[in-house]
Amino acid sequence: MKKAKVGLVGVTCQFESGSQRADELLRAAKAAIEAKSVEVALAPKVVWDSADAVDVADALKKEQIDALVIMDITWVLDSMKYVLVHELDVPVVFWGVPYTETFSIGCIQHFGSVLKAHGHEYEYVYGLPEDPQVVDHVAEVALAGRVIHAVSGMRLALAGPRQTWRVAGPQDMTNEEWEFSEKFGLTILHVEMSEIIGLADAISDEKADETLEELAPRTGKTLADKETMRHMAKVYLAVKQVKKRYSLDAMAAECYPDFSGLMNLPSSWLADEGFIVDTEGDIGHTAIMYMLNTAAGGGACALGEIGSIDAERNIFALAHEGSTAHSLAEDIDHVQISPSGDRGAFVGLPLRPMQDTTVMSIVGSRGKYQVLLQKGDVCQATHQEWVDGGEKLLALLHVEPKVYDFLNTVMAHGLDHHMVIKEGNYRKVMTLVIKYMHLAQLTVEA
Repeated sequence: MKKAKVGLVGVTCQFESGSQRADELLRAAKAAIEAKSVEVALAPKVVWDSADAVDVADALKKEQIDALVIMDITWVLDSMKYVLVHELDVPVVFWGVPYTETFSIGCIQHFGSVLKAHGHEYEYVYGLPEDPQVVDHVAEVALAGRVIHAVSGMRLALAGPRQTWRVAGPQDMTNEEWEFSEKFGLTILHVEMSEIIGLADAISDEKADETLEELAPRTGKTLADKETMRHMAKVYLAVKQVKKRYSLDAMAAECYPDFSGLMNLPSSWLADEGFIVDTEGDIGHTAIMYMLNTAAGGGACALGEIGSIDAERNIFALAHEGSTAHSLAEDIDHVQISPSGDRGAFVGLPLRPMQDTTVMSIVGSRGKYQVLLQKGDVCQATHQEWVDGGEKLLALLHVEPKVYDFLNTVMAHGLDHHMVIKEGNYRKVMTLVIKYMHLAQLTVEA
């Protein structure tokens, strides 16, 4: 995946002391940030006045940066930083340098108060480029900016019937679609299931059989019959055609009840190719999965909902009609393909043990969204627990504090039933994403 990219700018003033350090500090900062696998677009000049700020803003616009790092070499006028922040409109982190005579950190505090008064968020760091904590935080802001940039340019298909009707609003869309797309910046495209099915039906049996042979090493044990598997391969190929035709980044497809099992196995195959297909038409959680995958630089997420509670072990048994990536099983031998609906199938697997996971959920409307961001770990599930759970997706999610405290809190806040699990700790980055996007965060404290 594409690296995060920051614009690095030094601002200073001829009437203040400390400006002589500008070039040295910026060179060192650039090298330190790049050592964190972040691309740096260094401003073509140090900013001494608003004319310089305009030139630098024009140059950095061409670089398509994800975030902006402004190093306050000295105290500067508000109007200089206003030009940079206003014109570039990306997440910003201010860098204060530890020299008393510069009033660098005081200048950040002052300008930060102005930003807060106008509803803008920012981060700051304080120290020299050799301080790892300083550079680590800059890298986190850069990655958060990359996530925001990615989701704001995202094309997400909603696959399923959408007739033209209305009460007092749009005809073939909903106000909720408008609200969500305006808040997150993504574009929602409507694709009919009939288009996908029509494309699938036009694919030859020979092509489907050839595809199944290619996919066999990552398919697992198959209980579905040959005709069902052949149809699944055709749907998989059809979705790939639709992805290309509409230039899609992800899809949320209708499944239950009329298309049960149609998209589940294709979703699993495609997830391991980097393309998300949610099988319940869940736009919000499709966007969350896309954001987490961007933060992680790839991989797949698991989506489930609480099936049962084990208070003694502090575990939620999350289950879902299977569409989870095969790669999230401990071994391909633990993956089972079962028949579902009319010529459909679902993917059954116990999620492999994961020592640290990022757990997320989203709910909201009218531009106001609440996001659950939680630490969790996934415990080993026995074969019998998976069988008793319906041989679908099973994830034994361990959370802190007590499971009922957690459940009572999320219910009290009206959180949605879907939860997304991503292996790894992306909570700092997603906290920044939530902050810069003006979302409400819910984290249940231990």
